Amino acid sequence: MRPATATALVLARRVGIVLLFVVILLRPGFGRADVPTQLADVDVVVVIDRTRSMAALDHPGESGPEPRITGARADLTALAEALPGARFGMLAFGTDARVVLPFTADSAAFDAAVETLYLEGPKDGVGSRADRPVPELKEMLERAAEKAPERRRIVVYVGDGEDTTDGDTTDGDQTYADLDDLVAGGVVLGYGTPQGAPMPQDDELDGSLGYVQDPETGDTAVSRADLDNLREIADELDVAFEHRTGPGGLERVAESFRASYSDGAGGHQRPAKNDLTWLAAVLLLGLLLLELHAGWRAVWSSRHTLAPRRGGDGSTTRTGAERPTEVLR
Repeated sequence: MRPATATALVLARRVGIVLLFVVILLRPGFGRADVPTQLADVDVVVVIDRTRSMAALDHPGESGPEPRITGARADLTALAEALPGARFGMLAFGTDARVVLPFTADSAAFDAAVETLYLEGPKDGVGSRADRPVPELKEMLERAAEKAPERRRIVVYVGDGEDTTDGDTTDGDQTYADLDDLVAGGVVLGYGTPQGAPMPQDDELDGSLGYVQDPETGDTAVSRADLDNLREIADELDVAFEHRTGPGGLERVAESFRASYSDGAGGHQRPAKNDLTWLAAVLLLGLLLLELHAGWRAVWSSRHTLAPRRGGDGSTTRTGAERPTEVLR
């Protein structure tokens, strides 16, 4: 084979190797495969109480009573798992009410918002009031209805229903019934017991710093859940009331929302139904084997050429580049 032809074949082989690498990265194929991604037609607004009363130790846990907020976090995580593809938003209230998570279909973002939600300190705030978030909730629902009127809006209220103030001097009378036209369903999840329980002072809620004290008596303060108030909120929203006394049962709650699902790619390109990457991989393997074979032949040829040769008298002579150069005199 002529040297020019051999060089051209080597160059073509190496270009082919590079091109096949690129083809494999592109994952060629034809057809469209089905994907399990589902999109729900519901926007779920979680309205959660973050006042200190949610730290009260009267929620049943596996190893004994635990803070109400611990049970609420576990329930909200389970609810999100039971509603894949739904958009979740979160509105937390205490001294004031604020949106801590705009509507998003990112379940990881919702889980992070639930896990990092902090309660007000023992001396923060101006007392509990269950209807404090009504104005902000109404505004949030109205914006959602304006942007996506075809979606159903669900309200999940999470709290203990305890009111420690007689009125709200800023917002006046307000009721969840004002949201009737904006809400398609939901549930009120109640935590705590009417008998009540003390509230840890520390942020870890393990009682290492003692318990919240009643400023009037100096005794340990007790937070008592107001289940009747929670039932009234459920009636105003025209949704069910669930007194949470342990884990489980959130799948049934999610089914009551009657979410509809449609197939969607979730913003990502669907994979090909018939993947041809394997064919490019086989061709690449063949070219790589040829490249290895050619390299081995080149090494073998060079060793054979540079090896010393023995003469008939037992002397050795060098070949090629190793033969010493004669000096002309």
